Amino acid sequence: MGSDGIERVAKLFPTVNLTDTERRIVTYLLDETGDNARISIRDVAQRCYTSMTSVTRVAKKLGYAGFREMVYGLHLNEMGRRDSILSSSELRASLVYRNEHLQRFYGYLDTRELIGVKGEGYSHLISEYIQTKLLGRGFPVVEQSYLDADQFIHSLGPRLSMMIVISKSGTTPAMVRIVDECKEHRIPLAAFVGNEHSPVADAADMLFLVEDDQPLDSANVEPGSFTGCCILAFERLLFKYQTAWRVKGESAHGAPVDVRSAQRRMRKP
Repeated sequence: MGSDGIERVAKLFPTVNLTDTERRIVTYLLDETGDNARISIRDVAQRCYTSMTSVTRVAKKLGYAGFREMVYGLHLNEMGRRDSILSSSELRASLVYRNEHLQRFYGYLDTRELIGVKGEGYSHLISEYIQTKLLGRGFPVVEQSYLDADQFIHSLGPRLSMMIVISKSGTTPAMVRIVDECKEHRIPLAAFVGNEHSPVADAADMLFLVEDDQPLDSANVEPGSFTGCCILAFERLLFKYQTAWRVKGESAHGAPVDVRSAQRRMRKP
């Protein structure tokens, strides 16, 4: 077992004191993750030159109920590690955007000024998630849920750096109203929508088109991909922001955007 295997196991289980044989078992299971569904405890024992009792012992030591639970748990962990290495092609599998829109979106995040969030119906669950996620990362966020669109913008509009709206169809009347208010008051609008040809999408300054495998289900009552893909897409954008934008001081696609100047230009009468 090389140093890479030892390091991987140590990162996964930093508080567990494993013997060389036990580390070899875990490393083997991680390396053979593609065949883990069919692998047996006897196979692992033979490949690692140990006993089946030792394999069961390491499973218990790692907190799993038994061998099969350990195999499944390590498989999920390895798949999660691979999925966290995000390429632009993986990101675009469920999300389509223009590079300049992404730069602008990250630029508004960088201002650390107030962000508004709005979603209706099932998209309200997404807006709540985004609000909670951003608050957890230290961004000032407020969700438009109880106040009418005009009251919300009248009260908070001058303080908003941008408004994030989420709409599967892009045609919901409540969403169109908040979008119209944002445009009237020149508040930058970031839209996560499933329908590219909609009033919300047309009005967006930053458009993020989310995969929707049920485009005719405007009420979002059928099982579909939009809600899950939207949350996943936002998580990936936030990951990309932390790793590419904040670390390098620039977007992954170019130089930082002068957001404050852009805001002043947008709000000029």
